[in-house]
Amino acid sequence: MKKVELLAPAGSYEALMAAIQNGADAVYLGGHAFSARAYAFNFDKETMEKAIDYAHIRGVKIYVTINTLIKDAEISALMAYVSELYCMGVDAVIVQDLGVVRMIRSLFSDLEIHCSTQMTLHNSVGIQLLKEMGIRRVVVARELSLEAIKTIHENTDMELEVFVHGALCYAYSGQCLMSSIIGGRSGNRGRCAQPCRKQYEVVSLYREETRGKKTSSFYLSTRDLNTLESIGEIIESGATSFKIEGRMKKPQYVASIVRAYRKAIDDYLENRKGFNDTSTLKEITQMFNRKFTKGYILGSASKEILNIQKPNNRGLPLGKVDFYDEGKKRLKMKLIEDLQQGDGIEIYKRNSIGGIVNKMYLQNKLVHKAKAGEVVEIQIEGSIKKGDMVYKTLDLQLSKDLEKTYGSTVENKKVSLWGELKVQLAKPLKLYIWDDEGNTVYKESKEIVEVAEKVVLTKEKIIESLSKLGNTPFQLQEIKVEVEENTAISISTINKLRRDSIEDLMNIRKNKYKRPQQPINYSLVPSLTLAETVEKATLPKLAVKVDTLEQLQYVLQEKVDRVYYGNLQDLQEAIKVCYAKNVEIFFRSPSIIKDEENKVLQTKLKKYNFNGILAGELGMIDFAKNTLQLPIIADTTLNIMNSSTIAFLQERGLQGVTLSSELDLKSIKALKVNQKLEVEALIYGKLVIMTTKTCPLAGDHQCQDMCSTCRKKPFDYHWGLKDDKQAVFPFTKDEWGRSIIINNHPLYMIDKLRSFIALGMTSLRLEFTNESPEEMISIIKEFRRNLQSFMNHEKIMADETNKNSFTRGHYYRGVE
Repeated sequence: MKKVELLAPAGSYEALMAAIQNGADAVYLGGHAFSARAYAFNFDKETMEKAIDYAHIRGVKIYVTINTLIKDAEISALMAYVSELYCMGVDAVIVQDLGVVRMIRSLFSDLEIHCSTQMTLHNSVGIQLLKEMGIRRVVVARELSLEAIKTIHENTDMELEVFVHGALCYAYSGQCLMSSIIGGRSGNRGRCAQPCRKQYEVVSLYREETRGKKTSSFYLSTRDLNTLESIGEIIESGATSFKIEGRMKKPQYVASIVRAYRKAIDDYLENRKGFNDTSTLKEITQMFNRKFTKGYILGSASKEILNIQKPNNRGLPLGKVDFYDEGKKRLKMKLIEDLQQGDGIEIYKRNSIGGIVNKMYLQNKLVHKAKAGEVVEIQIEGSIKKGDMVYKTLDLQLSKDLEKTYGSTVENKKVSLWGELKVQLAKPLKLYIWDDEGNTVYKESKEIVEVAEKVVLTKEKIIESLSKLGNTPFQLQEIKVEVEENTAISISTINKLRRDSIEDLMNIRKNKYKRPQQPINYSLVPSLTLAETVEKATLPKLAVKVDTLEQLQYVLQEKVDRVYYGNLQDLQEAIKVCYAKNVEIFFRSPSIIKDEENKVLQTKLKKYNFNGILAGELGMIDFAKNTLQLPIIADTTLNIMNSSTIAFLQERGLQGVTLSSELDLKSIKALKVNQKLEVEALIYGKLVIMTTKTCPLAGDHQCQDMCSTCRKKPFDYHWGLKDDKQAVFPFTKDEWGRSIIINNHPLYMIDKLRSFIALGMTSLRLEFTNESPEEMISIIKEFRRNLQSFMNHEKIMADETNKNSFTRGHYYRGVE
């Protein structure tokens, strides 16, 4: 029978017990630092060790999340933390940062690494690169279909972990800067403020009117993933581990969802049938849902991914309001679900009304419970109208029942044991027990077996005593008993031998994977900073990123050193224009390129003659290096935040790197960089703050699935999202049909050239999106003018026309 892993979340020790006792094969959790759910309860050192021991005794694996980007100043603390986890015997760590992967592979070579979904892994080539580094498992992007997962499995034979239930990110994980840019709370650092769950208004960037009525909706809010009924299809895809999202959720939620998927997986593996248990489906709907979707993995349409009406829990439909008595503050309704005092309800309106049911009346009598089909009155205050839909958001009895499935006295997760007992006259009892992992305990009693005077010891009595494992995590499958005739020993002696053996076995199981402390050598990167490796006279190159041929023709009216261009539709013409001006042109690869797209891309790129590749994702590195044999520069989308990541990329043969736009100047100054490497920083541009598979317009059914039309004319910023502070974020389609949202104001550091030159930057980049031709030319001229001022030892001044509407990004404030 095929073995697949059910992987459950735990944001607390109680949730860990809930997961294990309801059938999880493995649990992922985070510590107090370096975790992508910084606002979950998470585990301190003592609780972490306790959790690992609890799991290992019961044959369950523990994976610890270190899935955030790391700054150089944090590396020592991080490696000390990894060392603690290593000694505790954690089964694997889940990592986002390429530099952290490199350090762990070097310092803790036998510690298993799983690459996080935050690494935006979506094609075979990028995943193969990680496999060659010794990576055991990757968590693939949630946007991948079953066919894409099958292809990766067949091409790489890598262990693939997929999300099967819970919240979905609107943007590709690892490709979202929205929380970071708006409020300084970086999703890449585990502190996402969830801007996708906020209301926006869709506005035209060229006309005054909005789309239809001027009302806000949750245009970026996704439904919750639910693949329970199609779990067999995912099993057949080659996926190894089935992951439930929810480290911020309560233990009752974890218990419910884990036991549902345990049942569905086991049913499919045994019977090869789809799952259609209506009571289980109702239960998980009650526990939490933002409406359900089968997700990208099972081919849901974009409009079935989004839920623009409501960004939080909907619960179960309870019925419609028949009448609301303003005087008594009571609503009257016919129930379609049972209801009891203490349950939570919500009346779904634009400003929802909800609360706990305290007073409920049936035929004008106060009652504690009511059945589906009965007409009740519920005491609740608010602006409630006839026809309003009521939902049950909390089922108190269900929560109580779920709490009984876990806890310190509950042992549903049983480890199989086998044994052998020898009873020989004038000798101690000799007991051997062993488990399914091959762990063995041998114990002898202190007491000696005697000749029976009255009661003879029988095999049946011995087996009965040894089988009394009670509230332990063990279950005796079979025991062989050899008893000499006419012998006797007290049952209390047998019981003690059993208890002592079980205690020893528990200690063996919890200590089996603990490791000795290892010395840590941090000298894994060059010893010099960038400023120390670059000659003082060196001036940075000017690199310009443009999206269209029209933009390119305008920027080449000024002096630039390098162009980054990614639109395949007119790449040949762009190359011709650049070469005519004696300007380098690098193909800018997308940050997302799936296997089927990679074939198209690689075929076309082989036909063109350009100077290099700006790699937006890992898979492009191998192709550029081994097939095209061209210089490669890593783009910002590879999230380069520390010296070890830079070293990782240089070891892969890269010529240069572009630093993360979330780095501050102080952190950049501390970077240790090999002197042969080009290092680039952004100093102007409206940053891409989200790359997503689903257009914001998909949720309101007004775009009428015109994606193909938009794709024919990419980078046409016609629409924007207006937030509650009146900031408007333009969005469009890129050349691959994905939606991109850009910041409302450009990053502007052109007047700070002196700082970047002092840091030793070898290249500075201007990124153009929806600027006018005049604005682009003006910005390039300003750069050249300020560079000349620096060379002449003159004061650098900002262009006053730009100072009213720009951001300094994170160069001064940094990110949390």
